[in-house]
Formats: sequence, structure tokens, C-alpha cells
Amino acid sequence: MTTNIPRPLAIMVTLAALAAASLGLTGCATPAPEPDRERPEPTTVDVPVRDPEDPAALLREARRASADRAAALELQAALRYELQGDPDRAAEIVSGLDVDRLRGVDRHRFALLDARMLLDEGRSRAAWLVLSELPDWRYVSELSREDRQLAASIQARVLAANGRWLPALREYILRDSLLSDAARGANRRMTWKAALRVDHPAQTAARPEFANEPILRGWLELVTIARSRYPSLEAQQQAVMLWQRRWEDHPAAFDLPEALARLPELIALRPSRVALLLPLSGPLGSAGNALRDGFMAAHFAALASGGAAPIIMVFDTAGGDVTRHYIEAVDQGADVVIGPLARDAVRDLIMFEPREVPVLALNSSGGMDSDASLIQFGLIPEDEGEQMAERAYADGMRRALVLNAQEAWAERVMASFEARFVELGGTVVERRPFAATAQITQNVAESLLIGESEARASEMRRVLASNLEFEPRRRQDLDFVTMAAEPVSARALKPALAYHFAGDLPVYASSHMYDGSTDRRVTSELDGIRFVQMPWRVDANPLRQAVERAWPEAMGNAGSFYAMGADAWHLHARLPLLATGDPGFPGLTGTLRLGSDGRLQRELSWAVLHNGLPVALDIMAAPLAGSP
Repeated sequence: MTTNIPRPLAIMVTLAALAAASLGLTGCATPAPEPDRERPEPTTVDVPVRDPEDPAALLREARRASADRAAALELQAALRYELQGDPDRAAEIVSGLDVDRLRGVDRHRFALLDARMLLDEGRSRAAWLVLSELPDWRYVSELSREDRQLAASIQARVLAANGRWLPALREYILRDSLLSDAARGANRRMTWKAALRVDHPAQTAARPEFANEPILRGWLELVTIARSRYPSLEAQQQAVMLWQRRWEDHPAAFDLPEALARLPELIALRPSRVALLLPLSGPLGSAGNALRDGFMAAHFAALASGGAAPIIMVFDTAGGDVTRHYIEAVDQGADVVIGPLARDAVRDLIMFEPREVPVLALNSSGGMDSDASLIQFGLIPEDEGEQMAERAYADGMRRALVLNAQEAWAERVMASFEARFVELGGTVVERRPFAATAQITQNVAESLLIGESEARASEMRRVLASNLEFEPRRRQDLDFVTMAAEPVSARALKPALAYHFAGDLPVYASSHMYDGSTDRRVTSELDGIRFVQMPWRVDANPLRQAVERAWPEAMGNAGSFYAMGADAWHLHARLPLLATGDPGFPGLTGTLRLGSDGRLQRELSWAVLHNGLPVALDIMAAPLAGSP
């Protein structure tokens, strides 16, 4: 007779029988008691994941897998989320990962994600240190193709965050070969951004050690074309076409960066009539005339190079009512308006709507934002202060002594410097304004606490009743001096620092300290001072030489208006490109980029006086050989 046993109970009986058999039990014998021992962990069966591309499936399988395999699956899921563009979810998984369970190449993968998370937290040096402990990903055979893509991307980002732009450029170039055609566009945009940050690209590309890196050399030569000043759009387009013929197999040959790809469009659509709205008489007359002459000098240089040029209409705005002049210019067929110069007139045009043609205003409104139909182009002191702070901080300076003339422009420079320097993490130890050049020596002595040092020596002489030999000492909590002053006052600073035992302190100054003088007997007193400056003063260029021959006053402070007029000429046909940002327009007043507030931001050059003449400094910090 067969006994029917329910299925669950049958399973239990079968398992019990298997257990009894495994212990050697027969019949109804009672097993002898065994000594207590630790019960083994339940075994798990690791099976392949059905969909290894799905991070959710990987996590589900990890919950059923052994501890070692669970860690590997969780890491795989985190990598998958990273590749899918969800770094937050990847970081969440990694933060709970049992790293000690990872084996072999998984430890390499974990280090990559760890470096990426450190970078996202703003800890770029820590990320660098993590990656520096890893072998070069190119020689780790266990890494998959996707692992290599991720490794190259993270390596490039970390290098870039630490200012190592040339190695970062190499990583992006290597990554390009690992990507599908559909994914290469974004990587090449990053490649271009890294290439733009390489200092002196033309010199770098020409170095013999890069002879076997043609792709890198091609990128750097293209950057040189983008950064160079050409007299006309046609001249720059010709340079691009020559590059394309030379580098016909280069990744960028048929996928040019936007700033260069759109040159034919700019040539086809350039304005045919341009109106200048400038004050040619009255208080602003000299500045207005210099702007006009700089504009026309660039206009004729373009014609001489074979470029086309628009019809120029000039309106004198000295009488006011700039909106009337704007309407008149539009009625006469102007396609773009350059000006006005007066700040109030700029505000009037910002409020005037609708504007039928775009405006490049030659001043800042002083607080009013504008859209792309009215771009504000001003030589404002705050630009200099911010860049003085950024340069000093990048050079390792952390504690500043600030000296500035009691002038409105100098106060604005130094207020901007202090705000940016503190934001970066620096400290302004002391700030000393001065009303006259004669006060500089006294201010330096008081700031350096020389008087306190001498007072201590006097007290020791009194106590010891001895004529001690003594050399005063300055305070030791300063890294550098920064200054905003005209040339006469600036020339008093270096001797004052030397006299008060601080000749070793670096000095960073605004552009105002150098007026373009070539009299070395005077300017040699400024030797060694680093100062921010327009490229007009630092770079050799034929247009400046022609302008200074025609208008000798351009060699002095008026030179900035001539430079601004020349930049306005080049910008009038490039206005549609300004919003793209990179590489910016390499103007004579600085590299120009459009901000979200409608203002052109200027990246200035740096120079140092050497034997009384300005010598250009590197704009970017020199790349480091071993560590950030």
C-alpha cells in the first residue's frame, strides 16, 4: 500500500534522509553526542547575472551571492551607474562597499571611482594621490574596454583639476580611440578645452619630443590658430583651411571646434554698415577720438590684408540723447552699433526697447544687466583686482600686505582683490591706503612692524646697560605685497621694501604702475614687480606699432582706448561667437568672453619689469613634473 505524503513534507523527509545518510545513520540507532563546534555559514551558489548591463540586476544578485562575489557585483553596479551618467548612485554604492572583499583588478576599479568622488568633493590633490598609486591603466590587461574609457576620463579630469593640462590632453586623445563614433563628440569637446589651456601651444607642438604624437601636435597647432589675432576673418579662415589640408586625417579636420567652424558663416553674414556712436568733443572727446582712430586703424589693416570691410558711419554723441543717434543710425542702414562711451548713455540704451540692431557698448552700465542684443565692453578696474588675486594664489601666496593710492579706481581694484583672495582661501594681513607718494616709506615701515623691532632693541639696551649691536627685523607673517598705484608712487615701493629689510617680498601690481615708458633710467626702479596688463602693452604687434607712429600719445595712458577701438573693430563681425566662450577673442585689451550678465570679461596678460622693460610672463602656471 502506497502512502501519499504532501509535497512539502516529502521534501523535508528527503532532506532528513540525506542528512542521516551523510552522518552514517541506519535504522533507529541513536547517534552518539558530538562535541560542540561552530556552525558553518550557509553555503551560497554563485550564478551568472542574467543581465550584467543592468546595475539593478547586479545589485539584486549581490544580495544572494557570497560575500566576496557580492562586493564584486556591487562594484560592477557602481561602475555601470557611473558609465550611465549617474555618479550620485555610484557614490552611494561605493560608500557602503566592503572594500576588503575586493580582489585583483577590482581594487583598481574601486580606486578609480574613489578618485572621481574625491574630485567631485573638490579634493583634487587627494584624487591625484589615489591615482598616483595605481599602475598605468594602459598596461593593466585585466581592465575591460569600458574600464579603460572610465580610467582615461577620470585620469584626464584629475590632471586638469591639478593644472596639468598637457597630460590631461593626452588622456583625452587616448580615450578617443576607445569610444564609439557616437560618443566621440563630447570627448573631443573636452579635448579642445584641455588643449586651449596648454601654455604656449605653438612652442610645445614644435618640441622634438612630440614628433611621434601627431594627434597632439595637430590639436596644439589648431589652438594657435584660434588664439592668434588676424587682421580679418578671411585671414583666419585661410589659416584654418591650410591646417585642414595639412592634417586631413586628424580627428578635428572635419569636426572643427565651433569658434573655427563658424568662420565661413560669419564671413557670409558680416555687417555691411557699422555705426560708431562716440563723443568727439567735450570732456570725453579725447577718449572718443582715440577709440575711433583705433577702430579705423584696424579697419584699414583688414583692407590691406585682403579682407572685406563695411561702410563706417560716425555719430558724435557729445550733445547727449543717445537713443536719437541710435534711431538715426538704424534708419541709415546700420547693421550693428558700436558705442556709446558714457556710462549714462549705456544705461539709456539698455532701457531703450526694442533695439532693432545689436549694440556693442564701450563701457559698463555699473550694475545693470543686459542681454545678447547689447553687450557691455568696459575696461573696469575690478577685472584687474580679481586676476591679481588669482595669480598670487596660484603662485602659492597666502598672506598679503595691500597698499593702494587713495583714489577711487585704486580702491575698486583692491576691494576686488581682497574679496577674491579671501574667497580663494588667502588672508589680507594688513591694508594701507596712502594719499601721497611720501607716505609709502612710512606705511611700509609701519606695516612691517619695524618700529616694534627697534623698540624691543632699545628696551634691551636699557635693561642690560649695554650698547648692543642690533639689526631690525620685519614681521614674518607676510608672503607678498600687492599694490595699486600710478608709476611715480610705484617707483617708491621697491626702495622702501629694501630699506626696511623686505626686499625679498614679491610684489604684484595693477596695470597702472607702468605707463609704457621706455626710459630705463626711470622704469628700472620697477624691476622685478609683476603686474597685470593688456596684451597691447606686452605683446609685439604690427597694429600697435602703426598706431603709435600715427598717434604718439598712444604710447601713454591713451593707448588703452586705441586698443579698445581696435578690439571693437574685430568684435563687430564676431558678436554671434562671443556667447560660445571658448577660446574667447584674443583682443588687445585681453582675452574677451561674454558673461551671463551681458558684460565682456577680460583675461589680462602678466608681465614683469626687467632692465626697465616689460617682459611677458606665462599666463598659466608651469606644469609640475611629479605632483600637483
